[in-house]
Order: sequence, then C-alpha cells, then structure tokens
Amino acid sequence: MRITFNMMTGRILDDLMSSSERLMAAQKKAASGKRISSPSDDVSGTGRALNLRSTISEIEQYLRNGNIVKSELAAAHGALDSIVSAIRHVRDLALQAANSTMTPEARLGIAAELDQILITLAADGNTQHAGKYIFAGTKTNTPPIAATGVPIPPYSYDGNNMETTIQVAPWTSMCTNVTGDVVFNMGGAAVPTAPDLFSTIQALKEEVVAGDTQAISNRLTDIDANLSNVAAIRSQVGAWLNRLEATTEALLDSKLIMADLLSKTEDIDFAEALVELRTRENIYQAAIATSSRILQLSLADYLE
Repeated sequence: MRITFNMMTGRILDDLMSSSERLMAAQKKAASGKRISSPSDDVSGTGRALNLRSTISEIEQYLRNGNIVKSELAAAHGALDSIVSAIRHVRDLALQAANSTMTPEARLGIAAELDQILITLAADGNTQHAGKYIFAGTKTNTPPIAATGVPIPPYSYDGNNMETTIQVAPWTSMCTNVTGDVVFNMGGAAVPTAPDLFSTIQALKEEVVAGDTQAISNRLTDIDANLSNVAAIRSQVGAWLNRLEATTEALLDSKLIMADLLSKTEDIDFAEALVELRTRENIYQAAIATSSRILQLSLADYLE
C-alpha cells in the first residue's frame, strides 16, 4: 500500500489533536482540582459523589433546623429563668409579710411590689422571638397572656396547648416550645391542686394588705407548687438544649466524614496531577517537534 503525503499529514494531525486533547484534560484537572468533571470520567464515582452530596445537603438542612430550635429554646429558657426569679422573690415577700409585727405601710409597699411582679410575669409570658410569641402554642401571632380586668383571675391564657416539633437529625425530632398554660398553671394545667401563678400572687397581695398572716403562711404552699412547676419546665428545656447540642456535634462529625469521602471520590491527587501534566506537556512538545521534522523531510522528498 502506497503511503501518500496527504495520508501521512492527516495521521500526524490526528495524533497531534489527540495529544493536545490529553494535555488539555490534564491542565483542566490541575486547574480545577477535580478528577471528575463529567459523568463519563467515572460513572460509578459520579453516582457515589451525587449520593454523598445529597447526604451532605440533608445534614446541612438538619443543622439549620437545629439552629432554629436552639434559638427558640434559648429564648424560652431565658424567659423561664426570669419567671423562676420572680416567683422566688414572691416567696421572699410572702415570708416577710407573714410577720405579724409588720406595719400597714410596709404591707402596702409589699403589695405594690407584688403588683409590679404580676406585670413582669405577664410580660415574660408574652415573650417574643423572631416576631412570634413563644408561649402561645401554635397561636404564635396572639399574645398568650391577657389581662382580665378582674381581681381573680387577673390574667387569662389566650394561646393553645399545641406543641411544635421539627426534625433535627435523621433519627430524632425535637419539641421547639412549651405552652403558657403549663408554665403558669392556667386552669390547673400543670398542678391541678394549686391555682394559677397569677391568681396565687393576686390572692397573696390581698392577704398581705389585710394582714392575714395565717393565710399568707398557707399561701406558701401554692407559691412553692408553682415554683416547682416552672423550675421543672426550665430544667426540661435545658435538657432539650443539651440534647440538641449533642445532636449538632454528631451531625457535624458526620458532615466532615461525608465531605472527606466526597473529596476522595472526585478530587485529584495534586502530586499525581502535576506529574501527569508535565508528562503530557513533554509528550505534546515531542509530538510537535517530531511532526515538524517528518513533514519537512517528506516535503523535501516530495519536491525531489
């Protein structure tokens, strides 16, 4: 078979194009840092990478959910701290007022202080976070604690008793709220044997003004029942926050593992990539030099 000049130049150009394409592929790998730039580079690796990316995306969503829960529970915990402190102060005032030697003026001072505590507790009950009332159940746009305009009960609960939950990990969901009816024992929701916290303080105020030391002493039972209830709820919220923290740490560890597997699946070994790039460059330069030499000789032969 006779090898023509056109056939020879065509073959040389094909070889140069192939060498150039391999050089460009090596340059792309080194520049992007990725071993897989299209599914055809590694079909099974592409499938693995897609699954890993999906898993990482799910973990990131769970972490965002966890941040939402954490902020809401932290707001509730802060409000519960304030409520516990207020009830303890009410108890201290009750112990002071149980002294039969206290003057009427001093009793009026304690009564005025109890009035202010009632206002503070109502404000705590209407605590908002991100524009939502955190103790209102699912009626987050409605202030849950409302003044009644009568001595007993001085405040009513306008929320509901619905709890909200959110998925914070593949293996668990968490409650994001506590409801005000339980916190303040409205209608005996938490302690059926004791009146709600607002009614307890209002009754104490009237007993203080009347100087009824026996009734004040008896009222301590109701105060302690409400204090124990709110303290228990605060502890529960604290436990939820601790559990959420542990869940977040587990998710972050899992995300690091998935990210490492993804890197091993689709990222290049830079040392190998640089060696391959240098090799492809040398091959391409050699191919150009060889082709140039062959074409020169062939053309000279052709002219002869």
